[in-house]
Amino acid sequence: MLLEEWQDANLPRASAGLSTDAQQQHLSVPLQQQLVVIIQQQGKQHALRRTSLVSAQWSPPSSGRYKCNVDAAFSERFWRGKFCSLVKYIQLQFVLAKVLQFGQIYPIAIGEALGLYHVIHWMQDMRFDNIDFELTRDAFHSRTVDVTEFGTVIGACQHLFSSSFTNSRVEFIRRQANTATHALAREATSLASPTIYYAIPHCIKTIIINEML
Repeated sequence: MLLEEWQDANLPRASAGLSTDAQQQHLSVPLQQQLVVIIQQQGKQHALRRTSLVSAQWSPPSSGRYKCNVDAAFSERFWRGKFCSLVKYIQLQFVLAKVLQFGQIYPIAIGEALGLYHVIHWMQDMRFDNIDFELTRDAFHSRTVDVTEFGTVIGACQHLFSSSFTNSRVEFIRRQANTATHALAREATSLASPTIYYAIPHCIKTIIINEML
């Protein structure tokens, strides 16, 4: 159908009065091949967009595991930052959330790395394991030597992680799939003190419920 519409729109005026069969014969074989390639490319692009949309959705952990999302947000108004983490179980049951205050403003990448370090400590203290930690920056597994402040914090996270857990992992997640944690982090910049939530925070209740559907 798309091929015929393209042909109708691009045929020379001299062939406008020809029948459909005559119009198709009027087209050169190379042109028809080009049209087929264009249609195939459009189909591949559509499939890639669908794949990208699916990969940007939060997914629950496998059976018997926890999933912990980490994010950070900073407020120049209050001159402080917050990191937060959400812990959710396979049955999509909300487990815990924690908000912790930074004493100063950092670049977002460093804030998230510091958040990961603190949450690893937190899970270690609570003797949790079987955890899938999710970050929006794919740097934890990098083998590149990084002497920046960010690299130093990631190195500390790697050392603490390897010495604290036997069956946990750190994974990369797209920011679009981390909406609940990001929303909580932004909301938390106005809080005055660290907070642990044992029930779903009101500001992300709709997001969490939608994830359960």
